[in-house]
Amino acid sequence: MYPNGLLLALIIGIFFGFVISAPGAVNIQGGARRFELGRIASAGPLANIIVGTVSLIGYLTLGTDSSLGLILGFVCMINLFLGTFNLLPFDPLDGKKIMVWNAMVWALLFIIAVILLTIYSTRIIIPGFRF
Repeated sequence: MYPNGLLLALIIGIFFGFVISAPGAVNIQGGARRFELGRIASAGPLANIIVGTVSLIGYLTLGTDSSLGLILGFVCMINLFLGTFNLLPFDPLDGKKIMVWNAMVWALLFIIAVILLTIYSTRIIIPGFRF
């Protein structure tokens, strides 16, 4: 484990313009129970869904006519895509940990993420389409 990872990511982001993220990378020393691991793993996708929802509302309100609307659309796209991807039930991702902990919580989060991503994508593919 590298304790200065955030500092290194910040430096790389400033100098090179990109940061490599590791979705699903949760390491707990001493081992965690399934309940704890599931709740910890659900925090990331839930945060992505919340940020994506707030930015989606702003994006749908402002549209692409303003710079703020375009920025909110970009924030929405990144968060909803990352949250949905991270909820896939494959092993290094959080979706697997959440599904092992509680399949209903996983299904609810995944359905919400897919619906929000569909709303955003439909707005991009068919610009005049409104929900």
